[in-house]
Amino acid sequence: MIISKTHTLDGVEVKPGLRVWDYDLNARIVGELDHVTPGGHHDPIYDHDPWYRMINPETDLEGSTMNPSRMWFYHPSTRKKA
Repeated sequence: MIISKTHTLDGVEVKPGLRVWDYDLNARIVGELDHVTPGGHHDPIYDHDPWYRMINPETDLEGSTMNPSRMWFYHPSTRKKA
């Protein structure tokens, strides 16, 4: 499997607003790019390995951040769209 920095694990281009399944198989909405490390500092490596803020569609709240290699467009078991 080739890991992409721009596409989900199943090949869909990642853009803000895209509905996906995260690595815990929770339905999420891709938010804006996050260029800040977990410690709160800007890190240029995040510019080359994009991480996105993830939004819970039930609460509209941002939670974790994820890169495209942790997202699916189609559920890996059911093939259902998020």
